[in-house]
Amino acid sequence: MLTVIGAVILLAQLGNVLYQHVAGSRRYFAWAPNDYAVVYTITSEVHGRQLTRAQVNKRYEIDAHGLWEDPPQRLIDYLNRYEKTYGASEHAHVVLRYSLDGHREQTWERN
Repeated sequence: MLTVIGAVILLAQLGNVLYQHVAGSRRYFAWAPNDYAVVYTITSEVHGRQLTRAQVNKRYEIDAHGLWEDPPQRLIDYLNRYEKTYGASEHAHVVLRYSLDGHREQTWERN
């Protein structure tokens, strides 16, 4: 009986891992080693004024430039979430430049 219970638990975990990777879920829960290295730079402009690195850090509670060890979409979701809630009235223009695992730089913008 214990063997059956153990097998069911392991199969449930395996099913969850496969679902997270295949379904493109945004929950980012996976039972696997971290294999993301995103070098990024965030710039933000509020009311026509470019924020300094310190102001970006204070606004998003994340460094304006650094290494993000999660999927880049999670960083994008994080910035979007802030701008849709706390920063909604300021209509900031946010630019995220990032490189995933040393590949070519990509740019994401939110107006």
